[in-house]
Amino acid sequence: MSVTEAAFLILLLSGIAVLLAGLMLTRLYWRPDIPPYGRRTRFLDVTLHPADYVTNAPLRAIRNLNLAGALLLAGAAGVVVYELLQAIALP
Repeated sequence: MSVTEAAFLILLLSGIAVLLAGLMLTRLYWRPDIPPYGRRTRFLDVTLHPADYVTNAPLRAIRNLNLAGALLLAGAAGVVVYELLQAIALP
């Protein structure tokens, strides 16, 4: 396993884990006046606008988790782009 493969896997798995932690924290502090989280709830809307779904207490932590998860996934995508550029530059 190369360094870039390991970096990709670490960034991807940690990004997914951090996004799931943000979603779990959002569901833990779900506002009682909104219908419960279900199939019709849009994950991206909950991730981008957590203030619409949670009480004010953990809002900063949820936003930080969502931002960190997005940055980690962007890092994994960057590793893929780097590998593609390396493969194109080889011949």
